[in-house]
Amino acid sequence: MKNLLGTIFLLLCTTLIWAQETTVTGKVTSAEDGMPIPGVSVVVKGSTNGTITTIDGEFSLNANMGETLLFSFIGMQAQEHIIDGTTLNVTLQTEVSDLDEVVVVGYGVQKKSAVTGAISSIKSEDIQKMPIQRAEQAIQGQVAGVQVAANSGQPGAGISVNIRGVGTTGDSQPLFIVDGNPVGDISYLASTDIGSMEVLKDASASAIYGARGANGVVIITTKKGSEGAAKLTYDGYYGVQNAWRNMDLLDAREYQMIINESLLNSGYDSSSKNWIQDSEVAGIGAGTDWQKEIFRDNAPIQSHTLTLSGGNQKVVYSSALSYFEQEGIVSEDKSSYERINFRANADYTSYDDKLKIGSSMLYSRFKSQGVDPNSVYNSPLAQAINIDPITSVRDEDGTFSWPIRNMQEIVNPVANMYYLHDEYRTDKIVGNLYAEYEFLKDLKVRSSLGIDYAYQWQDTYKPLYELSEITNNTSTKVDKNMKNWYTYNWETTLNYHKVFGAHEVDALAGTTLMTSTYENLSGSASDLLIEGVDYAYIDNSGNDESKTASGGFEENALRSYFGRVNYSYGDKYMASLTVRHDGSSRFGSNNRYATFPSISTGWIISEESFLKDKLGPVSFLKIRASWGQNGNENIGNFAYLSLITNNNEYNFNDGLTVKGSAPEKIANPDLKWETSEQTDIGFDLRVGSKFSLNFDYYNKVTKDLLIDAAIPGYIGNDAPTVNGGTVENKGVELLLGYRDQINDFSYGATLNLSANKNEMTKINNEEGIMYGDVSVGPSGMEQLTIAKVGEPIGFFWGYETAGVFQNEAEVNAHSKDGVLIQENAQPGDLIYVDQNDDGVLDNSDRINLGDPYPDFTVGLNLNMAYKNIDFSMFWYGVVGNQMINATRRYDLPNVNYQTSILNRWTGEGTSNSEPRVVWNDVNNNQGTFSDYMVEDADYLRLKNIQLGFTLPKSVLDKVNIERIRLYVSGDNLLTFTKYSGFEPEIGNSDNVFYTGVDQGIYPQARVVSIGANITF
Repeated sequence: MKNLLGTIFLLLCTTLIWAQETTVTGKVTSAEDGMPIPGVSVVVKGSTNGTITTIDGEFSLNANMGETLLFSFIGMQAQEHIIDGTTLNVTLQTEVSDLDEVVVVGYGVQKKSAVTGAISSIKSEDIQKMPIQRAEQAIQGQVAGVQVAANSGQPGAGISVNIRGVGTTGDSQPLFIVDGNPVGDISYLASTDIGSMEVLKDASASAIYGARGANGVVIITTKKGSEGAAKLTYDGYYGVQNAWRNMDLLDAREYQMIINESLLNSGYDSSSKNWIQDSEVAGIGAGTDWQKEIFRDNAPIQSHTLTLSGGNQKVVYSSALSYFEQEGIVSEDKSSYERINFRANADYTSYDDKLKIGSSMLYSRFKSQGVDPNSVYNSPLAQAINIDPITSVRDEDGTFSWPIRNMQEIVNPVANMYYLHDEYRTDKIVGNLYAEYEFLKDLKVRSSLGIDYAYQWQDTYKPLYELSEITNNTSTKVDKNMKNWYTYNWETTLNYHKVFGAHEVDALAGTTLMTSTYENLSGSASDLLIEGVDYAYIDNSGNDESKTASGGFEENALRSYFGRVNYSYGDKYMASLTVRHDGSSRFGSNNRYATFPSISTGWIISEESFLKDKLGPVSFLKIRASWGQNGNENIGNFAYLSLITNNNEYNFNDGLTVKGSAPEKIANPDLKWETSEQTDIGFDLRVGSKFSLNFDYYNKVTKDLLIDAAIPGYIGNDAPTVNGGTVENKGVELLLGYRDQINDFSYGATLNLSANKNEMTKINNEEGIMYGDVSVGPSGMEQLTIAKVGEPIGFFWGYETAGVFQNEAEVNAHSKDGVLIQENAQPGDLIYVDQNDDGVLDNSDRINLGDPYPDFTVGLNLNMAYKNIDFSMFWYGVVGNQMINATRRYDLPNVNYQTSILNRWTGEGTSNSEPRVVWNDVNNNQGTFSDYMVEDADYLRLKNIQLGFTLPKSVLDKVNIERIRLYVSGDNLLTFTKYSGFEPEIGNSDNVFYTGVDQGIYPQARVVSIGANITF
């Protein structure tokens, strides 16, 4: 009884203690940037007792110990905290659901929840988290259905962006729109200038751009000003770069063993001039590590941006000055990229809010120099792979060494880079002026004038050099090239937006007039009077006959009319209808104009009263469907005309040879657009404020691909370009998101997955084949990639192997009607499969060995934060693609090998995959394109990992700084792949037939950097 009374007494005391009223104070900040949040509702749960936070995010509230405080704010996740003290600091996380946000669509904006097309958005804060070098990198792994791959790791190298597969044999890049201006690429943009990016993937979203939207559209809006006091921010980082891997190559002793063995296998002995004697490798150890000689350790990379923004109710502004520099990991001073940008945006609104005037202007100057990034003949990387390890970098007299044996174009890569002088300088201006006036309620007219101007200057100087018997330059030479691009874009739109009752209508009509011009001028001269790159001028030549000059001029125009109507009823039912009529000077008079329509619908099921209570935890569910057509007019100029060439020579009876002109190709006035027709079905789902899911299925068919017509050889002219191909891309996209917060700890993850199947379904020629022009080395390594009905576009076309002949019996058994299929084969040689069993190995036996386009792509973003500490990592990977490892000169018997050759066939049962080594490759083990040269190129790469710390406000107040965040970051720190070459990530936006062909690609760099984000 005493124990019971004691227990009751203790419980009563505890209750009295917890019932005591106390004053709770604290501060509410944002998990995104650590800034205080004013206006947060702080309420004792289950009561009306509450308050809101001050402008500094602070609150004070009388409550009882043990009660629960509820913190809520629009756009943030609500939190509950039990009162167990007098101080309570809270960090709120942004809501996962961003359905009330607006996204930029063609010629306007739209509420995200009302979008019926397939549009993905990337926010500025997400872009700023990664120290990227090019703006296109911000898309990689962030958007399902978009494959992004660097064309090489060289500073300033291009990036391929393919939206929902490749649908053309020409340029497969999407249309980039920057502040309303169509631009060719966005290499000039600094990532710190980007306010938002929208990727328009389906036809309904991109149909408003008609003839230019077949490959998808990427809309970029640069940062705008906002009302408030002037604010100065600094964003910058400094890092060091290193090659992420070296290829495993033979050292000097291993090389000697393999070369001598190949000579023995071909009937030679130690008396051969190519035999490597022991004296040649004595005292050199492993020999020259050529990769170490060409790769640079800790190459610097840096970026710095100052941004000033602010404004009042009538005028807002944002301007920025940025500098970026990246030195290459190959060569000390011959591979680099430097860019300086100035951006200025301003917007004015009249006092009656009817007139708006604004401008955006960006000036960029960038300078680059580089080595050949992917060539088995000229690239120093390919030369470093192929040259023997016995040769030293320099001879005893200090001159550059030659390879110990003749290797044709394979020369000393250090010497190759030493004599390289090739520099580009580009000035670019992209600007836009607009005026918008609301002359009637709900009716606005807007007119804008955009300009995209670029001026490029190229300097090339070749000094005297002699690197091998066939690689030499016997006279100094200078080349100067100048190029100008002008594009003017004038657009006028009329927009009507009206809400009446449950109905909402947004109608748009507009016109576009765009003109583009291109001109070039080049000159060259040889035999300079004064040698040296500082004197590389044409006037410095004393040989007037060597001086040449040439130039050209091109222009094209586009005239368009377009319209769009968006309709919504009750915020539940939505529909959009778009049509665009384009006329382009790039097509013949018979097909100069075309019309591109689209339609899309959406239904927000979760808003239906009869379903709301039956969806359980589902807070939002929308299904959508779309169909539409887009065109592709990016085919170059004059393809429909018969161009005149001036290089023909005519011989007369008196022996006189006269140069004249002649038609180069047959004209085709019926040439028309490549047309992409796409169907999309998808849904968007949210579960509470934590989980999100987006799904899309698409089928995109591109018709009327441009091909060369089949004509008899006796015609004497090049074949005309005709419309004669169809390619289909179909696939699925999935985007998953999750975000949560537990007291001061917040975390989130997004996972995007996509699958795509590419197939040629029609080619209008006799063979049903389009041949690429990719060749590497000997005659058996020609036309490595083709397009064929029933196969992916640009697949690898070669022979299948069935292992290695183990003995003479297997060689003799590989026959047809008693005739050997491989008459020169010996045990240890590759077995080529006779696919049609006719006893002859020819092109009819070449099959699909793989293709460079992944079946699946995946991007995973993980982030977490605890108080002032934040952490993030980003993984990107591809599955199902292959690459041609053409890094070795297969036509040369004495070049170096990868260490996989150590597992070669040396006798029966020793290997069934790696053939014997031979000097005279009569069976063409190394000279016939087969699956022996094709490798799986799946990879998973840690693209970025970052750890940041935001200084406490108590510290910043002392130095009058609003925010300081410091971070350390790593790029490409981990890569998992079975591919044996330098780099599994290779893109090529200019020619699909070259994609995935590795001839010694410049690899991506592994980067470690430190950075800061400061707001003053």
